[in-house]
Amino acid sequence: MRLHSIRLINYRAISDATVDFSSGVTIVEGPNEVGKSSIHQAITQLREDKDSSRKAGVKDTQPVGSDVGPQVSLHLSTGDFEVRYSKRWIKQPFTELSILKPVPEQLSGNEAHERFLAILDETVDVDLLDALDVAQGRSLDQASLAEIKALHGALGDAGEDLADHDAFLDRVESEYLRFFTAKGKETGELRRLTEELPAADEQYRELKARSADMDALVDRHARAMDRLKNVRTQLESAATEREDAEKAVQAVSGLKTALDRALERAGAAQRERQRAEETRDRRRALITETTTAEKAVKAADEALEKVTAAQQEKDSSLDEAQKGLEARQAELVSAQEEAKATSADLARARARKEVDALRKRLVDIREQERRAAEAKATIGSISVTAKDVDKLGGLFTELRIAQNAKTAAAAQIIARRLGDTAVSIDGVDVPKDSAEEFAVTTDLQIHIDSVVDITVRPGQSPAELDRELESAQTRLDAELDRLDVTTLEQARERSEVRTDAEAVLAEATSTLRVLIGDDDRDGLDAALTRAEHVAGDAADSSKSAASIDELEARVESTTAAVDDASAKVETARTTLERIRADRDEARVAAVRAQSTREQAATTLQNLSTRLSTDREANSDESLDETLTAAAATLTQLEDEAAAARSEYDAADPETLEMRLQNALQLVESKQKQQEKDRQEVDQLSALIDDRAAEGIYDKLKAAEQNLESIRSKLARMQRQANAIKLLRDTVLTHKEEAQRRYVAPFKEAIEKLGRVIFGQGLSVEISENLEIVSRTLNGRTVAFDALSGGTKEQLALIGRLAVATLVDADAGAPVILDDAFGFSDEQRLAALNVILGNVGRKAQVILLTCQPDRFSSIGGAETVSLS
Repeated sequence: MRLHSIRLINYRAISDATVDFSSGVTIVEGPNEVGKSSIHQAITQLREDKDSSRKAGVKDTQPVGSDVGPQVSLHLSTGDFEVRYSKRWIKQPFTELSILKPVPEQLSGNEAHERFLAILDETVDVDLLDALDVAQGRSLDQASLAEIKALHGALGDAGEDLADHDAFLDRVESEYLRFFTAKGKETGELRRLTEELPAADEQYRELKARSADMDALVDRHARAMDRLKNVRTQLESAATEREDAEKAVQAVSGLKTALDRALERAGAAQRERQRAEETRDRRRALITETTTAEKAVKAADEALEKVTAAQQEKDSSLDEAQKGLEARQAELVSAQEEAKATSADLARARARKEVDALRKRLVDIREQERRAAEAKATIGSISVTAKDVDKLGGLFTELRIAQNAKTAAAAQIIARRLGDTAVSIDGVDVPKDSAEEFAVTTDLQIHIDSVVDITVRPGQSPAELDRELESAQTRLDAELDRLDVTTLEQARERSEVRTDAEAVLAEATSTLRVLIGDDDRDGLDAALTRAEHVAGDAADSSKSAASIDELEARVESTTAAVDDASAKVETARTTLERIRADRDEARVAAVRAQSTREQAATTLQNLSTRLSTDREANSDESLDETLTAAAATLTQLEDEAAAARSEYDAADPETLEMRLQNALQLVESKQKQQEKDRQEVDQLSALIDDRAAEGIYDKLKAAEQNLESIRSKLARMQRQANAIKLLRDTVLTHKEEAQRRYVAPFKEAIEKLGRVIFGQGLSVEISENLEIVSRTLNGRTVAFDALSGGTKEQLALIGRLAVATLVDADAGAPVILDDAFGFSDEQRLAALNVILGNVGRKAQVILLTCQPDRFSSIGGAETVSLS
């Protein structure tokens, strides 16, 4: 297929333009938005969209603000056909097809549309058309080449046709999928048997274990029956032993009763003898206490007489000490009044001196505070700092750089006046025989006196430079607004004023710290007020530092006098307190002696009365006789109790009781054991009956047969599966080898073209879908997706160009590249020009670009300019 020409009328920004294409390389160049991409879109739309289409993409081709219909006419050759195909959309739509060869024919409307598509389907591979058509922004994507029949034919000529074995491969794959999934996992009957085998094996092992449990239950039942018989015999023997022990214990109980009665009588006699002894001892103690009380009364009388005399002596001494203390206190009051007056004079003198010092210090502090306040006010009114000035200067610099960059990117006019006629450019006269250069960034007026007046308008500058200039101006304006200035010089002047104010503030602050020191600022004012209050209103100016020294000496002497008087007062007070304490002790001793004498007399009277009353009831002799009789009775009863104990001990009652308790426990434990063994026998009997009802042995035999059946079927099916898997692997290995031979020509074509750019160390890996998987350069392999944007673009486009060289010219299609190679540097662009020039000798290549200089070195290329 070859494109001869295309005409666009009222299509987007194109009012009427015709482009002729060469059979080799055609470069269609022009500035942005002139309509290059419209040519690419029109070719596709002419083929795909009917004239009645109202799709958004069709509506977008109508020129803005014009009520006209976009129209496209295409002259092309494909196979044996040469045709002219035209369409108009939206306004007065039509479709026309003129077949020039092999037989002239004219069609219109939907019939023309269908006929054109039929000719394309008959003569060219539509998938090849799409693959070799690279729209703007799609240069990084690889083409879908796997379904291109024309490429299959070209590659099939160089190797084995893979389709020859497709039917056999399908049958092998179908059989393989009976046993395995696409990922190689077991499926179908094979998977079912594989999954059933563990369950059947588990069921067999479980039933086998349950059968063994059944045998174990029978053995346990037999052992339990033996234990039950033994425990019954042991229970009968224990019952006999218990009856014998009970009879022996009953026989010894009479001896125990006699012993208890003898011990009870002996205990009563012991208590009676003890009561007689206690009564006799109380009488003797009462006699002793009465004698002692008589002696205590005599001693108390003597002590009372002594402490009464001592108390009278201490009272006289206390009166004398009280009078001495009062005299010393009067002397102390007089000394304190004199010291207080002297201290007040000294405080006033010191306060007058402190007032002078504080007043001078506060005057200096207030002056520095005033300077600091004025500096702060200045700083607060000026927000421009030195840092802001530096930032503003940087923004001015960035603006100048952006302006210079835009000026440098703009068109340049170099004017040289040759004759005497006056020439001016933008109001600037051009001198004769001298070249002047002007940058066209805005409308430029060229005036040749009495000849012509020319206006040169700038073209569209690079959007990035405009954005940088606008961004720089915006940042500068925002900073000027924030600082409330209009020029950099104004900002610098304000910054200097602020800097001077900051220096004054720092100096005043430092001086204030020295003047105030560790004191509190508010405390200094309070200290002055207190000093003025202490100094008084009428300060004596005649007092000097020497008078303060004199007052300090007087204060020191009066203070010493006060201390001396205080010491004497304390001595007198201590003496008084000591004498008072002695007097108080004497009084307490007198009261205690009086109380002791009264208590002794009362105790003696009480004891004498009790003794007389007790003797009237029982004399001292009768108490002795009663104690002697009680002792004799106790001795007799103790002998009788000893004889009863000997007879009881001889019967060994403890051993008999131990035999009885053991016999009782033995009968109880054997009864419990008999019940436990009986319950176990019953439980085992029930379990055996349940298991027997389940038919364990029959189930075990059936499970064993099922397990053997599954194993046999699984082994047979695994042999079949392994056989088909081996066949499939063998066939796929053969297919991969054939695929490598099939892909080889395409790989060689890409590497041949690619080595022009990347050098002789280039090799590529191609997938079955004819996509570039990775690039190896000088031994280093990198996946396609991990390559840089420029390298991916170059390899993707080289893949398309390789297809164009492999496909037969009669069955081929033009390579259309819209604004491609935007990621390539100058060196690789030069190599790409060489590649395009060589591809153009065999295939038609159409380049749409706004930068024709990038393709200026393509040999044999024809350039068409759009304006």
